[in-house]
Amino acid sequence: MKVKTESPENINDLRNILCDEIGKLRNGETTAANVNAVTNATGKILSTIKVQLEYAKLTGKEPDVDFVKKLKA
Repeated sequence: MKVKTESPENINDLRNILCDEIGKLRNGETTAANVNAVTNATGKILSTIKVQLEYAKLTGKEPDVDFVKKLKA
């Protein structure tokens, strides 16, 4: 499993980090507390994206969320 140490640049990076953390937990390479911290931070990131998307919808503007637009092929 590839482990990245830098911050996620897009939703795919974030998903990969979550999968890496689950793998580490299953392999005994991390603790449930560490995984909980990562998933908690992920939830907060996704909540901010949701707010941006809802705001764009309410104002009739095109959503401008780089984190979602930078999907890797």
